[in-house]
This record gives sequence, structure tokens and C-alpha cells, in this order.
Amino acid sequence: MPTQRRTPGRRPNAADEERLPLSPDRIAEAALRLIDRDGLDALSMRKLGVELGVEAMALYHHFPNKGRVLDAVMDLLVREIDVPPPGSAPALARLRQALRSYRGIALRHPHAFPLLAARRFNSEGAFAVYERLLQAFAELGLPPQRSAWWFRATGNLASGTGLADIASRELVPDATPLTLQREPASVALPPHVAAVAPYLTADRLDEAFEFALDVMFDALERDARRLRRPN
Repeated sequence: MPTQRRTPGRRPNAADEERLPLSPDRIAEAALRLIDRDGLDALSMRKLGVELGVEAMALYHHFPNKGRVLDAVMDLLVREIDVPPPGSAPALARLRQALRSYRGIALRHPHAFPLLAARRFNSEGAFAVYERLLQAFAELGLPPQRSAWWFRATGNLASGTGLADIASRELVPDATPLTLQREPASVALPPHVAAVAPYLTADRLDEAFEFALDVMFDALERDARRLRRPN
């Protein structure tokens, strides 16, 4: 029986759960739903069992431990990364779209996004995304070592931006109001902080990210041209 797709964010009722057989995908989807709703620290095998309407021990037939569940949740997030296929657009355009898409996960899943920054990818699905990204770097004429460094650099930019977005939008657990965002005039700011404060607000995050992409991709394009140049 194919797995029934559910609307993201809607908690299934008891009738839903009775109709659906337990499977790794269903467990991962429930874990992501629980994390989105209650936060990453709320995830436990016991609470996940309650979410699914089963005993926690039933989950161990599919996952040996919570860590493997988190890996499966990461796989669900990775599926949301839009890496256009080769031939659909120039390499730089495909890479830019992938980074924008990666950052978007932070806004849709602020509680789960730190998994992408803090855990390593270990699955075939994740490696397929890696392959598309690295193929784009290879199309630019980068050798493997240089592709690896740019892969790291662009990934760090996207991960760091996503985490900063979550913090700037006060989506972290136990967030306190951001002074620069809400009441910069309420404190005596140093002069340079005061000067840039209007540009550090959440409504300027998209502009800041596009600026960072422009700087990053200008440098990437220059590096690729230099490496392609005959000695």
C-alpha cells in the first residue's frame, strides 16, 4: 500500500494513524512534524511513538536509535533543496538557486534546520544532492580539490545565513526581543553599531543574502577563470 501524503503541519488524527502502516518515511515525517511544532529538544522515541499512536518499541524495528531518526529527518529536509539538473541552466545559476533553496528550509523549518548545519549527511539521497552541486563546480572547470573548497565555502554561507535568519526572526528557543530590531533608541549604541543598525533588521535579510551571493559568486567565477587559463 502506498504511503498516504499528509498536509505538512497538520497533526493526523487517530483514524489517520490506524489506516497507515508504520514505515521509515512515516516515522521521519512524524518526527519532523513534532520538531516543527514543539522544537528539536522535544523529540524522543517515546514522544514520537505518541505522535504516531504506537508504542516506542515499535519504532526500533525501523530505526536502531534516535540518531538514525534524526538522519532520516535530515533526508526529508534535503529533499526540499532545489538543485536544477545539468543542462537546465548555467552552472553558476544552478548553484545560486540551490543556495537560495537551502536557505529557504530555515524559514520553513526553523526548529529542524540546525540539523543540516550540525549533522553530517550519510544517505544516498544526500549524496545525490552533493553530486549535482559538485557537477556544477566541475562544469566551471574546477579540479576536485578546488571544488571541495568551494563546496565547503558555499555550504557554510547557506548554513550560516539560515541560522542567522532564524535568530534575527526570533525563532530560536526562548528568544528574547532583539534590541537592534525593536528598540535601538532604548540603549546607548556605539556609533558604528548605531550607523548600521537600520540595515541589520529582519526585513533586510534578503538583501544581505543576495549581496553575499554576489560577492561569493564573483570570487568563484574569477577563481574558475584563473584555473582555466593556460599556464
